[in-house]
Amino acid sequence: MKRIWTLSAMLFLLIGLLGLSPLARAEASSAFSPPEQDSATETPQPSLPTAGEIIAAVNNLRASRGLNILTTNSILMQVAADQASALAASNGAIGHERPCGMTLGQDLLRRGFPLAGALSLDGYRSENWGTAYTAEEAIRMWLGDEPHTDTMVDPNRSDIGAAVAVSDQTYVVLETALSTASGQMQYEAAGILTGIPMTVTACYGESTQYAENSLLPQYSIPVARATALPNGEVIHEVKYGQALWSIAIQYGTTIDDLRRLNNLPATPVIYPGQKLIVMKGATQPPPDAALTPTLPAANVAYDFIVTPIATYTAISTGAPQSPVTTGDFVRQNGMAIGILIFSFAVLLIGFGILGRRRH
Repeated sequence: MKRIWTLSAMLFLLIGLLGLSPLARAEASSAFSPPEQDSATETPQPSLPTAGEIIAAVNNLRASRGLNILTTNSILMQVAADQASALAASNGAIGHERPCGMTLGQDLLRRGFPLAGALSLDGYRSENWGTAYTAEEAIRMWLGDEPHTDTMVDPNRSDIGAAVAVSDQTYVVLETALSTASGQMQYEAAGILTGIPMTVTACYGESTQYAENSLLPQYSIPVARATALPNGEVIHEVKYGQALWSIAIQYGTTIDDLRRLNNLPATPVIYPGQKLIVMKGATQPPPDAALTPTLPAANVAYDFIVTPIATYTAISTGAPQSPVTTGDFVRQNGMAIGILIFSFAVLLIGFGILGRRRH
């Protein structure tokens, strides 16, 4: 009876140990390990150059060559700002151009800068512009040729202005000029200042009052013709730098006709984005033959080739799997195997004890 109880106790012990230590399903180890995911980091954006940095860089260049330091002038700063804005609005198409062919010297005079030098030759003044991400990059760019270098290091300069504007690129503008020793306008400036409003009036057909108040029309840039709509109307969307007269010339019409078609006042001021009717009853251009679809002729025989669709088999998106080895099984179930060996040893010892008691 004692042997039966001892044997039963050992069996219960073995069953309990097996229940507490189930074998784990073995998975093959793999040399492949997915790469660690780096935390998302923002790419630092380069800071834009400032007008002050450009002016400091130019003055450092002048100092390195033993030249006088230029004084920041509010008029030159405003001239540079206006030109930078025009460059940004036109994606660089303006260049050095100013309204109605006005020169840089005339622009400075009309704003009140006492420009020195022969005014018939537009005085001592110059302008650089370009695209750059830093002031140092702009200086290196302008040192590439003599005219741009002279704008920075000409000894006949006393004042400086700069500006930065951004659109498709970062546009940088530099203005330098020489003021009169007295700080007063030259005598010859009177005739130029008188002629500027008349030039603007003749150019745009607008009142002298606009010019006197510096409300100059947009810069003049090329006009791209629009095609006729199905109803025969031709609609032109005004772009920055386009004037009413240049639109009229491009479409072969007149300013009066544009005013009539669009109910514009006697002295119209157009603005970018404005849609103008420039023509009515126009003929649409013939469609491009290359864009016209070609339909197949009737009664054309077609051969169809049917390709069998391959059976789709789901593929695990995890790491590549390798065959399970004995080593993998032992490593992943070491504890359970150890318990089983211990239990089997206890069972053998128990049977051994029972055998000795029988004898």
